[in-house]
Amino acid sequence: MSIPFTGLKVVVPKEWIDVNGHMNATHYGLVVYDAHFNFTEAIGLGEEYVKSTNCGKAVLESHMIYEREVSEGDELEIKSWLLAVDQKRLHFFHEVYNKTRVCRAAVSEQVDIHIDLVARRSSEIPQELYCRLQDIVRGNLALPTPSGVGSNIKPPKNKWLGGA
Repeated sequence: MSIPFTGLKVVVPKEWIDVNGHMNATHYGLVVYDAHFNFTEAIGLGEEYVKSTNCGKAVLESHMIYEREVSEGDELEIKSWLLAVDQKRLHFFHEVYNKTRVCRAAVSEQVDIHIDLVARRSSEIPQELYCRLQDIVRGNLALPTPSGVGSNIKPPKNKWLGGA
């Protein structure tokens, strides 16, 4: 598996373009979702794992930052990172690269939790898989950390209310 993992390559179709003439935010989420699904398969938490263990994962938190416009016909490549794992949680980071314009267009960060699908509760990752995931994290952390990891939303201040 390449590090970071190339989870998806896609050319932006006309249908993804909104009234503003660029790719609609919905489709950023969809390409990241598809890349995340492919990465999940590659690291051993995909459909086969779910069927054989009755366990899976669910998103606890996610965050998208839009950095550059994407237009019809642009070629996108999504790189996926696993940056941290504990007994129940996984920290993922996805970079959406615009290969046509040679720039990063967006990043998405999320924390997933391992769940028992029968009990419908969080559960610990099986030890063998946990060790494999730790190896993947080590491989990713051996590279420079991508910019934007750990970003929080930066809302505007309501100065018009008279506060700071």
